[in-house]
Amino acid sequence: MERILLMTLGSRGDMEPYLALGEELKDAGNEVAFCMPEQFRSLAAEVSEHFFPMTHEYLDLINDPDVKKITGQIGSGWSRIRTLFKLLRETKSIQLQLIREQRAADLNFKPNRIVYHIKCAYPVMAALRAKRRVELLIPMPCLVHPVRELPAIGMGQFNTKWWNKMSYTLTNEAMISQAIIGFGNKIMIEWGWAPMKRKEVKHFLLKEVPVEYAISKNLFPQPVYWPDHVKVTNFRERNKSKHWEPSEDLTRFIEKYPNPVYVGFGSMINAQPKEVGQALLELSKKHHLPLFINSSWGGIEIENPLPENIFLVKDIPYDWLFSRVRSIVHHGGSGTTHSALRFNKPQLILPHIADQFLWNKLIHESGIGPLGFPIKKFTSARFEEKVLELLNY
Repeated sequence: MERILLMTLGSRGDMEPYLALGEELKDAGNEVAFCMPEQFRSLAAEVSEHFFPMTHEYLDLINDPDVKKITGQIGSGWSRIRTLFKLLRETKSIQLQLIREQRAADLNFKPNRIVYHIKCAYPVMAALRAKRRVELLIPMPCLVHPVRELPAIGMGQFNTKWWNKMSYTLTNEAMISQAIIGFGNKIMIEWGWAPMKRKEVKHFLLKEVPVEYAISKNLFPQPVYWPDHVKVTNFRERNKSKHWEPSEDLTRFIEKYPNPVYVGFGSMINAQPKEVGQALLELSKKHHLPLFINSSWGGIEIENPLPENIFLVKDIPYDWLFSRVRSIVHHGGSGTTHSALRFNKPQLILPHIADQFLWNKLIHESGIGPLGFPIKKFTSARFEEKVLELLNY
């Protein structure tokens, strides 16, 4: 039996693979603890009683107007890049607090090993200076280890070999490694640890730390040229509906309108949520199409009273719902993409940021759904055309 600390940052989609792994490890007889943002305390309690919180301020940033500009693709690309660097400067104190809280979790739980998300800096620091045993779990490809045919996440749609190779160099050196060093070195000096160097961190990420890419091999087969310590396994997903019961209204809706179309954008927002909501109302009325809409964090705004063939929620376990819908329209988060794939449902992705553009490409190339368009280019006519195309899959 081992003591294993699972450490992750981000939105709900960044929590689920770690919760699923934690459930698996616990069932195998291991003692498991989670280090997550405070907002996910009750979620983690579904798997383990050991929880070490990170500040709620990290997740609160998602509601910051500047963050919404980035996630909603609002403004020009250069303006969003400027906003990103501005945020990195302004949130340095939060980043330093996260590192201290991650270390506190390690010192308190005393795990045999730490499985961590790429957004967490402390495990790299601890592995390089305190010889801690760490492993990296990544729910998306094209981030650390180069893929010859694809550029790194967020590095454009270019598809020439020289750019693809360069994009991973930029990602690993100028972004990931530099962020770990920039936030970590000051604290390491406080702890009596020698500061890290960028080349050292890059070598650790590419050549030393064991990495599991928890993604579908059907969508992304492992490149034959990747090193042996890097593995594509499969997407990790737990049974979330065992902790949840549908309301009577929801049950009646599904019984009356079996196989509705699901529409939801998770934690993503966009520049015109009211227009998206209005487009859904018009689409449903025009084509007599029952819809299940997840307004979630505000990417879709739709006013009551709703027609009886539309049901609106803010949160629901996908493993309960996706077995009951006809097809799925979403933002392209790794978790939603794989949940839809698990139930063999056609899907349409309207990507907002980052890896969502990659999942859009891979889903279409796999014959699972039409090629979606960026949320920034949303129009009612374009959306209607794509949804009707989806219904023919």
